[in-house]
Amino acid sequence: MYLPIEVARFTLAEFNRNLEGLSEDDARARMNKAGGGEMNAITWAMAHIAGHWLSRPERLENFDFRSADPAPPTLADARAWLDEAAAFTEGWLPNADPELLGSKPDFLGGESIGTGVMRATLHTWFHCGEINAVRQLLGHPEIAFLGNITEHLEWRDPAGRGTTYRPDDLARFAISEFERGLKGLTAEEAVARVAKADGTRMNSITWTMGHVSTGWLFDYALMTGERFQFGERVFFGPGADPTPPILEEMRVMFAQAKSLTETWLPDATDELLSSKRDFGPLASENLATQLMRA
Repeated sequence: MYLPIEVARFTLAEFNRNLEGLSEDDARARMNKAGGGEMNAITWAMAHIAGHWLSRPERLENFDFRSADPAPPTLADARAWLDEAAAFTEGWLPNADPELLGSKPDFLGGESIGTGVMRATLHTWFHCGEINAVRQLLGHPEIAFLGNITEHLEWRDPAGRGTTYRPDDLARFAISEFERGLKGLTAEEAVARVAKADGTRMNSITWTMGHVSTGWLFDYALMTGERFQFGERVFFGPGADPTPPILEEMRVMFAQAKSLTETWLPDATDELLSSKRDFGPLASENLATQLMRA
């Protein structure tokens, strides 16, 4: 299984990697939205995420979910808060026992501490995607995710490792949240490719749907040995497809990936998840690490 501290540590490291090469002006810029108003600055998101990892972040209350701060913090301040949050997390989570992680303090509104850690983890990844999009709008190269997951989040024998997160729970929730992000989109919006600062265009939402679906289908192929392919399109590797697929086609592909994942992952044994397959570009990783990558 995956220990909470391993998941948290890797998540915060990847969030920091998402900030590479940003200037003060970049980090405090607020991009315009299509419907008016402005997106939050990257430094606002940094402070917002730091607040999720600190137990009582009263001084960061201007960066909670209720409103955006019209004056984004400096990059130095935001980095300091992130560093403090990471240090705070390292100070308690490695030694947290099942009793503590299962407890439900009043300030979490009925959730257990372990669930709160996972909420902070997944919320951090949400803002990784947001910042990666803003980076491209500002003219920076896209950050390739994930980083060195094998070194930091490799699957290990769960025996004697205390409280852990189940792969099928993580997969199921991640897939449902991705679906939630597609709500309300029209066919035209889903195939739109927004211009970057350098004149090139971002991938469409439908291309991203195909890309994500491919990750889950690849895991199914690793498990079964089948070379599963959905049509002739390719949704990975260098460059994006200049002709985005239609929304309904990608909804079918995503539903197929979701369905196939449910056919095998809930009953996957530790032996299976620890095994490695002899094909694919990431053949050195075990199956569980591939799942976390997806």
